[in-house]
Amino acid sequence: MIWLDSGRIPKSFFSNLTSLTVDGCQFLTDVVIPFYLLPFLTNLEELKVRKCGSVKSIFDVKTAMGLGAAAFPRPLPFSLKKLTLERLPKLENIWNEDPHGILSVQHLQLVIVEKCKCLTSVFPASVAKDLEKLVVKDCEGLMEIVAEDNADPRGANLDLMFPCPCVRSLKLQGLPKFKYFYYCSL
Repeated sequence: MIWLDSGRIPKSFFSNLTSLTVDGCQFLTDVVIPFYLLPFLTNLEELKVRKCGSVKSIFDVKTAMGLGAAAFPRPLPFSLKKLTLERLPKLENIWNEDPHGILSVQHLQLVIVEKCKCLTSVFPASVAKDLEKLVVKDCEGLMEIVAEDNADPRGANLDLMFPCPCVRSLKLQGLPKFKYFYYCSL
């Protein structure tokens, strides 16, 4: 019920939660972590999502975009270090919008993605900065790891630096449509 009704969550309900596993939850049809839960999960360090057949996104940040910049004077801190996504056949994206300016995802170090056949990219450029280890296996629709930044290439503020400077381990396997790690930089 907590996932379906934002009005019933006590203010400090998930404040100490550091690890969350979502396994076989077929009632989740759109997103795993709705926007209204994000402020309660700022200490979450590890998230595993497995065998949720209808999930299309993991984190809902698109809802925040509709609230406008005034709702977020500074990005919400997010302590996520490890993200594991397995057997999510309808997963289209991990973040349904680039969380830049809404979430501060600065601690993400390990990402494992397996058997997510509809996923086309793993990260927006703002998320992959501190990533150390990445494993992506058997994702038939994956075309790129870091999604292309939609900024105007003629713009003065375009940053063409490699988006994952800390990566030390990379395993890519079973990706028949894979084209780019990051189109803008490589």
